[in-house]
Amino acid sequence: ASIPPFSIIRRRTQEVFNVQPCLWQMKVVEAILHRERDVLCIAGTGMGKTLTFWMPLLFRPEGIQIVVTPLNLLGKQNIVALTRAHIPAISINSETATATNFHAILKLKYRAIVISPEQMMRPDGEFEKILKDTRFASHIISIVIDEAHCLTDWGEFRPEYRELARLHYLLPSIPLLVASATLTKTALNDIMRLLQMRLGNTAVLRRSSDRPNIKIGVKKIKYALNTFADLAFLVPDDYKDGDPPLPKFLVFFDNISDSIAAANSLRKRLPTPLREKIKWFNSDMSNTFKEAEFDNLTTGKTWGLCTTTSFGMGMDIPDIALVIQWRATCNLSALWQRFGRAARSRELTGTALLFAEHEYFDEERAAKAERS
Repeated sequence: ASIPPFSIIRRRTQEVFNVQPCLWQMKVVEAILHRERDVLCIAGTGMGKTLTFWMPLLFRPEGIQIVVTPLNLLGKQNIVALTRAHIPAISINSETATATNFHAILKLKYRAIVISPEQMMRPDGEFEKILKDTRFASHIISIVIDEAHCLTDWGEFRPEYRELARLHYLLPSIPLLVASATLTKTALNDIMRLLQMRLGNTAVLRRSSDRPNIKIGVKKIKYALNTFADLAFLVPDDYKDGDPPLPKFLVFFDNISDSIAAANSLRKRLPTPLREKIKWFNSDMSNTFKEAEFDNLTTGKTWGLCTTTSFGMGMDIPDIALVIQWRATCNLSALWQRFGRAARSRELTGTALLFAEHEYFDEERAAKAERS
């Protein structure tokens, strides 16, 4: 099949998705449509990587794109956008992995399939049977590994991530599109090895991961950790019913109990009728609850969430004003992903703050060295 010129790629993308693509996005699409090499796309949070997953569908009318994604909410978010563009799409996770849905996929009812690694790579599972169907496989344009850093970050406790290496064996002629905003050199080497990708046979498109519309700061935690008093500024002392809504915020924690305790601490600072405006959000909650809370934060019904990594990567709410990481308990890659939830709209500016324990600051270390 012919590769359309950039002028046509730009025009069709604008018509269907109402977005004018950047040059780098068109280069990603061009590389995918060539289908000769795997594609590695590294671009900052909020830059528009997701659009490159769907643009190829505009130029292969019979084609199918499969996107492997770590979080169920990302699947839901994608389906909403695709449905708006009149592209039949389905999200497959533990709740939607039904015989009816798999049959519909096999019969080519959907052109975009968003799926968890657990469903994609379940040994002898239903989706693997679909991938082995030659008629279905002939329609696949590429398989996208979204948030690819999870292969190394989460592979230990989500072993199906490691099983994605079998894709090149199952479908040797189908290219992979591997995407992330945060790949260190070590993680990149690990991913290339895990997915059996060869650098000489991979088109690499790299953009800066900088987010110039996010102001970044670090604050020392002053009060006892279990009081969360350092976060009290999120709800002003004299806040009352009828005051303007608080700016939207996310506070990230690396354990669930802290996120719940902090949310309760902040809720107590609000007038009783408004306490539901701040909630906690974590992996123990049902998909239905998570979807509802994502929508509530998007619309402004909820003002802030105290969350774990469950609300991390890829979550696309345009107007989150402030993102906080509570304590220096995650690696730099995870921190950058979390900070990247702020000000997804490029017209807005946001703030990202790391609240760190005193022992991480130079003056504290110097004082400790003097005492010893």
